[in-house]
Parts: sequence; C-alpha cells; structure tokens
Amino acid sequence: MRSVRYKDTCEILVSEGLLVPADIEAARSQRAESGESTIESLLRGGNLNEADLARCLSAQHQLPMIPLSRYQIDKELLKSLEPDFAWEHGILPLSRIGAVAIVAVPEVPPAPAIATLRERLHAEPFFTISSLEEIQMEISRGFEFSEEQKISIDQTVRTRRRGGRAPERSSGTTGVSSTSSLLEALDDSWENIFEEAEKNVRDGSV
Repeated sequence: MRSVRYKDTCEILVSEGLLVPADIEAARSQRAESGESTIESLLRGGNLNEADLARCLSAQHQLPMIPLSRYQIDKELLKSLEPDFAWEHGILPLSRIGAVAIVAVPEVPPAPAIATLRERLHAEPFFTISSLEEIQMEISRGFEFSEEQKISIDQTVRTRRRGGRAPERSSGTTGVSSTSSLLEALDDSWENIFEEAEKNVRDGSV
C-alpha cells in the first residue's frame, strides 16, 4: 500500500482558479450557522457548480469519474452503512470487486470516514468522483427515504456538525461534508480495478 496525501478541496479549487479566497471564507462563515459543509454552501450559493467540482477533483486526485445513471449499483453494499453516515459524507458504494469496493463520492472523505467505510464494507475503498446531486439521489433510492426522512436525517447531520445546536433553516440541500486530507490508496493497480468496474456500466448514453 502507498499513501497519497491530498490537498484540501477548497485549496485545490482556489489554485485552479474556480474560486477566490473570499468565496471560501464566506462559505465557512455560513457553515457555522447552517451546519452545511463548506462545499455545500459554495454549491448552494452558486459560487461553484458540480460539473467543475467533479472535473477538478478527478484530475487533481487522479480518480476516475463514473456516470451513476449508467452504473449497475449493488444496493446491498449501501445498506452496510448507517443512513446518516452515507448522507453526511456523500458516500455511495457501487460494487465489490474482490477485496475492493468501488465507492462514489463528490470529494475524497476525511481519514476517519475512510476508516469507518473500510470497517463497514470489510473492503478497501477505491474512490470515483460523481456529482453530489446524483449521489444523494441514489442514496435516497437505496434507503427508500421519504421526504420526511430526508429532512430528519439532514437535521441530524447539521446538528451534529454544529456541536449539538440545531441548524437554522436553509433552502439548500445537503449531503457531503469534509475538506479532505488523506486517502489510503491502492498500490499501482487502480487502472485495473477501474477496468473491472467498467463492466458494471450499462450500455447506452448518459
């Protein structure tokens, strides 16, 4: 195994010219009141769009992008996770290939979330980048959330992020948290893993 240290997501977005530091600071101030992650605040506020975020992180982390609408998702893998954990971090397990689990995320999760994921799936997570909107939609389908359940889980996640204080109401949706740091990567064979994953992608256009 080799460990690859990743830059903070917000730092990457500024270095790529997608945001300026003032955008980040404003989003972090909103986070303290809303319980959203910084990335969620940026997406909701229109400072950032999901396509640019996905392309940027895919290139920076050298992780593939998978169109979820064309992927044959193993719904039982998702049920290995607690619903609020999956919703908070935007984590969607897609399939298992041997001792590896292909996992879609909107950004690389923090190290503690990766450790929890590894423990729950009993597999080494191999990350792919997808949009937050797509991931949340598939998580909702997988757990068969009602609108009331989504609101309840959203409130639970935001309250936890705010140290137990209930969040103020917001018109935006939420899902992933984290400004990422460390990914325990597979050795040098992720290309082979992705080739196997491609077998689960349905024929047809996105």
